[in-house]
Amino acid sequence: MIGNDIVDLNKANQDSNIFRPRYLEKVCSPEEIELVFSSSNAITTFWRIWTMKESVYKAFQRKFQFKTVFNPFAFVCQFEDSDSGKVSFKAHQLFTKTIQTEEFIYSEVINSRAKQRFFGSASDFLQKLKPELNLQSHPELTKTREGLPVLNLPNKTLAISKTHHGNFQAFQY
Repeated sequence: MIGNDIVDLNKANQDSNIFRPRYLEKVCSPEEIELVFSSSNAITTFWRIWTMKESVYKAFQRKFQFKTVFNPFAFVCQFEDSDSGKVSFKAHQLFTKTIQTEEFIYSEVINSRAKQRFFGSASDFLQKLKPELNLQSHPELTKTREGLPVLNLPNKTLAISKTHHGNFQAFQY
């Protein structure tokens, strides 16, 4: 299963006020709210929770063919350590890995299939894949009928996860 999400911290700080009345209660469980307020940096802790939920939502969207409506309250996060976490949805669980810099927070679903990630533009991503997959031409990045990103290769279609926010874009494949 694949799923990833990135938040540009500068853009998020300009565009979002996570501490407005009742916002956290709409997005986070009581335990997650406690994580946010007990951390040394409430804002980055919130965005870590957000990216974990969004990355798992994307993975389950493929598996269960969800409608494209994200209900963050339906996904509950637990931190395993500073970069590993677990997200529960109903009776299902997935594990995530988070990369945090001063500029962005990125989370992705951890699994045995998707082992690669790429940070950069779509054209740079496609250029990188050509020799990596031993292709004669660049693969085509398209979407399924459900709006999920895929790579069209000569003999198959490869599911990928794509995320972008502000100045950052990342792919998981």
